[in-house]
Amino acid sequence: MNAVETIHSKYPTMTKKQRILADYMLANPESMCFMTMKDLAAATSVSEMTILHACAALGYANYNELKYEFRKYLSERNRVRVQQENEYQNAAVPEYELNDKKRLFSQLCQEEFDLVQLLFNELDADLLFQAAEMLMDANLTVFCARGVSMQIAEFLFMRLATMGLPSVIMNTELNDSIQSLLPLFNSSTLVVPISLPDYYLMTSKVCEFANQRHTRILCLTDATRHSPVIPMADLVLTAPCTSRLFLNTPAPMLFLANLLSAALNIEKSARRTTKFHTPTEFAQLFSENCSKR
Repeated sequence: MNAVETIHSKYPTMTKKQRILADYMLANPESMCFMTMKDLAAATSVSEMTILHACAALGYANYNELKYEFRKYLSERNRVRVQQENEYQNAAVPEYELNDKKRLFSQLCQEEFDLVQLLFNELDADLLFQAAEMLMDANLTVFCARGVSMQIAEFLFMRLATMGLPSVIMNTELNDSIQSLLPLFNSSTLVVPISLPDYYLMTSKVCEFANQRHTRILCLTDATRHSPVIPMADLVLTAPCTSRLFLNTPAPMLFLANLLSAALNIEKSARRTTKFHTPTEFAQLFSENCSKR
């Protein structure tokens, strides 16, 4: 049985306070993946000892085992959901659109061009430089992405690397990736969620955790501004990503990411700091080796 099934099966034999915990866990399975025992106790107004007794009543040796089972439950649930919602991959082209395939393709090209044009028409240079300052001031940047968003995260990761700015990528579809990076969240870290429809729940939960840790958030999202991450963000950059055939088109967001990296390079050059000279310092090691030969 998974964690949710176990709670349902044990519910009739649980004490009143244990049922309060059970009700909270059933209503918030995503939060249970990350919450500390202290946070759970505060959220449910029960003691930590009550939580430990509830874990034992459910058949778990400790609280960490309970959290592990919830992570496993969500992972299994998400895999099933992806298979059930196969329309996430792409929308089939209606038959009436296929009478003139070249005309359809020409329309798609124009739509892509229009989205990029819209991005440039609404571009705010001040926001880009504010975002660049956030990246410069952070000791570490954590890009949070999944699906097509990973392309943007990997691009920015590469650009930051060439400028000597430390960053990592969190795949919010992988529990191991999430759990390994959450301990790095603090006031000197910058979290950059790349949040596109269908607005993955786990990305939002990671941002909630970032808020708890007083970690700054720079959100990259689509122009509809419906992303649940936006209220938690310190700064938001948007790009139109609506696509006729797929859930999102990455082209405008990649343009935005490229412009952000350009603003970052300008900001870094203007500061004339040696803080991010590690690529140059590393390259010198090879020059020194050659000179010794």
